Amino acid sequence: MIPISALLWVACEMVLRLRQRRNRGRTVSREWRSLVVIWVCAVLGGVLAGQLAVHLTALGIPWLRSGQGIVLALVIAWCGIALRLWSVATLGRFFRPIVHILEGHQIVRTGPYRVLRHPAYTGVMVALFGLTLPLANIAAIVVVDALIVIAVLFRIGVEERALLDGLGEQYAQYMAHTRRLIPGIW
Repeated sequence: MIPISALLWVACEMVLRLRQRRNRGRTVSREWRSLVVIWVCAVLGGVLAGQLAVHLTALGIPWLRSGQGIVLALVIAWCGIALRLWSVATLGRFFRPIVHILEGHQIVRTGPYRVLRHPAYTGVMVALFGLTLPLANIAAIVVVDALIVIAVLFRIGVEERALLDGLGEQYAQYMAHTRRLIPGIW
């Protein structure tokens, strides 16, 4: 079920992106490096997780491979996936996989963006945490999730600088009234 969930997530993301391509505007600025960082961390995390799970069996958590563990992992993963998809759908034409500013770019303050500046990243991290639980190894789960968190935090820094440069005081005010990733905390 975990691989099927991951494939369904990718399919949903692709459908959203195809729908949004029709409403694209002219891009004023863009940045790709942070997307590369995310992919490198994800691939590196996957490779390291496999090795850690095989070689550090003493850190295994067999319960996470049980039926209850898989159900828990799926519930967590789909909560994150739902938040991610809701966030991407709410952004509409302003969402792209790269950091960018469009002509006429506006701050979206509806849906999950009323509370968080980066709910799509919160969704990604929650989803990936759920999808890594079936690795059933503390070291593997921590390494994968830590690399993803590092990549996302790097990306958020890049994105917030771009939005401040592109939208100025309007974005600074939005930042003052919302949290980055965790409602009411950070």
